[in-house]
Amino acid sequence: MTAKPVAAIVGMGDAYADVNNRKDPLQLAVEATHKALADAGIRKDQVDAVFTGRSPWADKRSQWSNIFISHMQMPVTLTSELTMHGAGLNATVHVAAQMIAAGRADYVLCLQSDATELFVDAVAMGAEADADPQFEVPYGPTIPSLYAQAACRYFHEYGIGEQDLADVAVANQRWAVHHPHAAKARFGEIDRAKVLASPYVSTPLRRWMCSTWGGGTGGALVVTSPERARAVRDPVYVMGYGSATTHEYLGDRMNMRSCRFPGLGVFPNLTHTATAEAARQAFAMSGLDRSDIDMAQISVNFAHMGPMVMEDLGFARKGRGIDLYREGRTAVDGDLPTDTNGGWLSFGQPGISCNMDSYVEAIRQLRGQALGRAPARRPRTALVQGAGGMLAAGSVTLLSSCT
Repeated sequence: MTAKPVAAIVGMGDAYADVNNRKDPLQLAVEATHKALADAGIRKDQVDAVFTGRSPWADKRSQWSNIFISHMQMPVTLTSELTMHGAGLNATVHVAAQMIAAGRADYVLCLQSDATELFVDAVAMGAEADADPQFEVPYGPTIPSLYAQAACRYFHEYGIGEQDLADVAVANQRWAVHHPHAAKARFGEIDRAKVLASPYVSTPLRRWMCSTWGGGTGGALVVTSPERARAVRDPVYVMGYGSATTHEYLGDRMNMRSCRFPGLGVFPNLTHTATAEAARQAFAMSGLDRSDIDMAQISVNFAHMGPMVMEDLGFARKGRGIDLYREGRTAVDGDLPTDTNGGWLSFGQPGISCNMDSYVEAIRQLRGQALGRAPARRPRTALVQGAGGMLAAGSVTLLSSCT
């Protein structure tokens, strides 16, 4: 590779919880952090800054990042939460890289944890966090029903159908059955008929087309300069990154008539996301091409988001992202293994930590340390995409195990 890295991840730690081994978000974050620091070979007093995503669903105290450093007795020069919904967590590595490049930090810790299902009545949760309180919440939407609107429009514009979305669910589940912490692993492999026989959650989305909460996860990354990374074992280099956010609520998106990002298509629309702009930035910074990417970890909380995100990332033209799943390109022996832990769809969404789960899986695969199944050909490069809100925010990071 000729591209020059902008930062390096030299420490990674992960932690897990379930109904038989309950841990709250703070416990998960601490466990993951200790592992990450040990992996990086540094002490906690060498960390200059700490960044997290927004506070966990299972611990909604404000200033959660400050609560964490207080618990760790780890004073730093800067701590903050990046709250572009879930995309903010993906972007913590970007801010860390910028701080390091500016000479304001030697080591930055990026972390997130959550355990929604273990501490919150997930069934009782509505869409209050993602729906306009004045114009949407009074109609009683659920998060699946909001995403279903985008799915319906996607079907209408590109001729996609339920049988196509079934292929996304099948592909992700084939990865998940091999991962010890995947929420849907216990159900075994599935086929299109099983997906299409599952009940509707919100038309056209059936149960197997929707992610589940999962148990609890935590992840922590130690970020430093490429120069310092030369002295450590198994560094993962940050080659490029990008992020964008466009609105807050779905109604706001439908009221948009223009946008500064041309990759988001003609407005109004519900079939493009801010990930398109984030990907443009990341590839431009890295000098890499789509053909250079060996693996992708993306945010597919509902099955139609798989092909939509793949299109926004530039791996397929609009309306044809489903071909990557149908042709087996996202599978073990495909040219672009995707969501190798089962992804949000089958690994689950423990909460806001699902974006960190994508980072953890990418780094494990790049290091040859997969907890589940590894691709037929060990990847050297990986794309990690995070999303959040109602098609609102996107963030993309390009990683490599070599320079």
